[in-house]
Amino acid sequence: MYCSHCGMKNNESAQYCINDGASLVPVIEKVKVTQENHKYCMECSHENALNAIYCQQCGHSVEKVTEKEDGITSGTIPVHSEDHVNYEKEDFISSILNKHNLKRIAIFNAFSIIALFVFSLIVSSSANRLLLESLRSEFGSLVDSLKVVSATDVFMISHMASLHYRANALMFEGVLETTSGLFLLLFIPAIIFILIGFFMNKRVTKSSIVERLSICLFFSIMYGIIVGLISTFAGVSVDIADPTGFIGNITISSDYSFFESIFNALIISFIFTSVGAMIGVAKEQRFNNKQYGVSISRAILHSVIGLVFMILIGTVFFSTNDELTTGDETGDVLLGSQIGGYLWNISQFGTLNFETTSYGEEITASYSLMGGPKASEDEEEFEELFLELKWLWILVLIPIGLHFLAGNKLRKSTQGNILYELGVYAIVFGLINALFVSISRLTIDTNFDDVFNATFGFSTFGTFIVSAIFAFIVSYVAVMLTNRQVNSNINQSM
Repeated sequence: MYCSHCGMKNNESAQYCINDGASLVPVIEKVKVTQENHKYCMECSHENALNAIYCQQCGHSVEKVTEKEDGITSGTIPVHSEDHVNYEKEDFISSILNKHNLKRIAIFNAFSIIALFVFSLIVSSSANRLLLESLRSEFGSLVDSLKVVSATDVFMISHMASLHYRANALMFEGVLETTSGLFLLLFIPAIIFILIGFFMNKRVTKSSIVERLSICLFFSIMYGIIVGLISTFAGVSVDIADPTGFIGNITISSDYSFFESIFNALIISFIFTSVGAMIGVAKEQRFNNKQYGVSISRAILHSVIGLVFMILIGTVFFSTNDELTTGDETGDVLLGSQIGGYLWNISQFGTLNFETTSYGEEITASYSLMGGPKASEDEEEFEELFLELKWLWILVLIPIGLHFLAGNKLRKSTQGNILYELGVYAIVFGLINALFVSISRLTIDTNFDDVFNATFGFSTFGTFIVSAIFAFIVSYVAVMLTNRQVNSNINQSM
C-alpha cells in the first residue's frame, strides 16, 4: 500500500503512513481531508513549519477532516483505531464509553473484586477464631462450628461500610452496630486500586491528567454499583436448632446499607485509582495544568500521602508508648492506625469529638490544637494526658510541607490565573478530606458485654472549610516565596 500523500510504501495492514502519519484508510466521498496552515499549534502554541503534519512539540495533528454536504461544512469527523483510541481526534467521553473501553474497565473491575475477596478470605478466617472465643463465654461449645464472620463481611468492612450484627438465643439478644470501619483495613484496597489505576492508564501514555481521572471515575462508578449489589447478600445469616431443647434456637445475622456501600466504594476506588493513574503521566503533562489537571491530581495525591504518613506515625507511637499500649501487638496496630487517621485532621486544626456511654455513664470530650483538650468529666485528668502530647504541633509541618510543594508545583505549571488554580487545589483537597471524614466517622453500639456506645470523628463540613482554607493559604505563600526567589536569581544572573 502506497501513501497518497508522500508516496511511501507501507504494509498492507497499516492504517497510517510510516513516513508522514497520513491516513491510509479510504474515506467516504463526502469526507475531505485538508491541511490547516497554522504557523502555531492550536494545542500547545509551538511554532511549526507550514508543511508539518504533526506538531513537533506535542504531536497534535494539523490535518483537518471535514464533511461537506451541499457545499456546507457540517463538522469534524473523528478518526478511530480499533487497537488504540485517539483522544485528540474524537470526543473523550464517547471514546471511554465505546464497547472496547467499557470491556477493559469491566475486566479491571473483575480483577479488583477477585483480589479483594482473596484478601477477605484470609482475614475472615483469622477473625472467626477471635470472635468465637468471645462468644463462648455466652453460648459455650454451641458456637464452635459457627462461621461468625464471612469473607463478604471483611470485604464490606474494608470499604468502611456500616455493619449491623445481631445474635439471638433464648432471652439474650446481642447487637453490634457500627458506622465506618478501621483505617488499617484500607491499606489492602488502597494497594490494589493504586495498581489498577496504573495499569488501567498505562496504554494511554499521552492522555492528559483530566482524561486519566475521567477513566478512573468511570471505573469507580461501575465498581460502586458492583459493591452495592454485593452488599445485598453480604454477611452471614445462620439459624442453629437448639440441641438441648431448653435454650431455644440460635440466630446470627449481619447486613449492610446498599446506598452507603455504593458511596463508600465509589469514593475509595476513585481516590486510590487516581493516585495510581498519576504514576504513568507523561512528563509534559505533569507541567501542564490544562483543565486544572495538576491542581486536582496534586490535591488527591497529597491528601492520601498525608493520611498514610499519619497512620504510620500513630501506629509507631501507640506501639512504643508504655502508657498507651494494650500489650497485644494486633490491638496496638489497630488502635494506633485509627488514631493516626484522626491525627491527619488534627494536624490541620480540626476538632476531634468523642462521645461514649458505658455502664450508665456518659462522657463527652474533644481535642484540637487551637482549643486544647476539653471533657465533661475528669477534665483535669484528660488534660494531663494531652500535656504529654505537645509534640502534636510538630505534625502541622506535614500538611504545610505538602501544600508548599503543591504551590511550587502549580507555579511552574500554571496555564492561567494562579489564584484560580490554587483555589481548585484547595477546594479539591478540602473535599477529599471531608469525604475521608464522612466515611471514617466511627460509631460503635453494642450490648455483647454491657451497653456501650461510642462515637469518634470530625465535622464533615467543618473539615472541608478548614482544610480548604489552610491549603489555599499555605500554597499561596509558597507561590509568593518561590516567585520572589526565582525573580531574585534572574536579577543576579543579569
